[in-house]
Amino acid sequence: MAVFEMVEFLEGLTDQDRDWILNAGVERQVIANTQIIEQGEMLEKVFIVLDGVLSVFTQECPQHDLALVGLGEFVGELSFIEGRAATASVRARENSLLLEISTDQLTQKLQSDDSFSARFHVAVAKLMAQRLRNNARQLQPKQAGDHPHDLEVTQVLTTALNRFKDLFLQAEEMERTRKGGLTEELSTEFLEHMKHLEGLINDLIGSESELSSVRCEQLGRELMKEMLPYLFFSRIAERSYSKPRGYAGDFMTIEWIYQNKPEGQGPLGALMDQAFLDLSCAQAVRNRRGLITEQIERACQLSPEGPIEITSLACGPAREVYDHYQAHGIESRVNSHLIDIDQQALEFVGQWREEMGLESKIDLQRLNLVYLSLGRGQLDVPPQDLIYSIGLIDYFSDEFVVRFLNYIHGLLRPGGRVVLGNFHTSNRSRALMDHLLDWKLIHRDEADMNRIFRESKFGRDCTEILYEEQKLNLFACCERDH
Repeated sequence: MAVFEMVEFLEGLTDQDRDWILNAGVERQVIANTQIIEQGEMLEKVFIVLDGVLSVFTQECPQHDLALVGLGEFVGELSFIEGRAATASVRARENSLLLEISTDQLTQKLQSDDSFSARFHVAVAKLMAQRLRNNARQLQPKQAGDHPHDLEVTQVLTTALNRFKDLFLQAEEMERTRKGGLTEELSTEFLEHMKHLEGLINDLIGSESELSSVRCEQLGRELMKEMLPYLFFSRIAERSYSKPRGYAGDFMTIEWIYQNKPEGQGPLGALMDQAFLDLSCAQAVRNRRGLITEQIERACQLSPEGPIEITSLACGPAREVYDHYQAHGIESRVNSHLIDIDQQALEFVGQWREEMGLESKIDLQRLNLVYLSLGRGQLDVPPQDLIYSIGLIDYFSDEFVVRFLNYIHGLLRPGGRVVLGNFHTSNRSRALMDHLLDWKLIHRDEADMNRIFRESKFGRDCTEILYEEQKLNLFACCERDH
């Protein structure tokens, strides 16, 4: 299995050792927020991370990550070696691929094979030492200056939060007592304060905060507890937080953002929903729709004759494809291949495909993109002129994105283009998404995208990087060599 070559834990083992682990283990794909290990329970399985990131936390402070566990790391090794219950819980921070191994099988192997046992315990010791060094580095920054600034940050956030509550209560009273309901003036004041709160949260407890990451998590947790009852009035905020499809940005959340029609629990729900639709991240999502439609048009212009083959990976509601066919109809030369793991997303697209009579133009396939990238599946499409993905890689590690690009490279025709969308590190909504909605993404900048493309089979920097109007979503583009 090619991915095993990237697993650092296995480097000190022999080929026979690795073969045994591979044969004894069972691959398990988990979506973000899936619980892997429960604190206080005896382990029946241990895990090796083949892709993705897991977070380690305690039940006493579930929103604070004690550590992050990534590609190649062993999970549950301390409890297994000591024969004790797990001292912390582990959950998937993003969609991940694990190899799970029965502790009974592993114990039998260690007891029956002294050479394997020796190599195994040395590998575990090295892994634990590396993890200890990493955790020590994470605890060092930003500690000394926290206390004076902490009080100021807390006071500013408390003042802004109280203002939010006051405006909400004013809106509730006006809606209840005034003929005609809310005035435009109060609605505007409420929405403007939410925009102010968005920026304030990002500045004070976001990724560039002067406070330690631990303190930012604590303040974010407190803020979330105060605001959560209000958030649930908004259908978008409620769905993003509850994650009925396993992650925040599912096809229906994105569709509602595209529709830009506020709904929720009564008039106040519509007001809260409008506040979330006005957030910078929501505006960026709406803007990207037109940008991708332009990329489809570009592909058509570059090949003035014959069919144009395009593929959308993790297609969601695929409204950019809808927009293209809405403009060109059945006469369009574009053949679209829309891929998603979510059957409900594909059924949603299938409905508007049927309404537009586009069954011959749009191919829907339910496939696991993680498995495809690892070579464990097949996407049957002709050489592609354009392949894009605009809401996927923000959830995955750099290592996965490189393998994802390698797979895309093999699907493109010579000269064909890939476009990958990712939220930029400058995202003004980032801290609000992290702390209030638990919508955690991996933000990347231009240097990150160029590095990832260089490490892939494309072997060079992006040909160009595009931006939606707010420049909070970047789109890295590159062509396969002729």
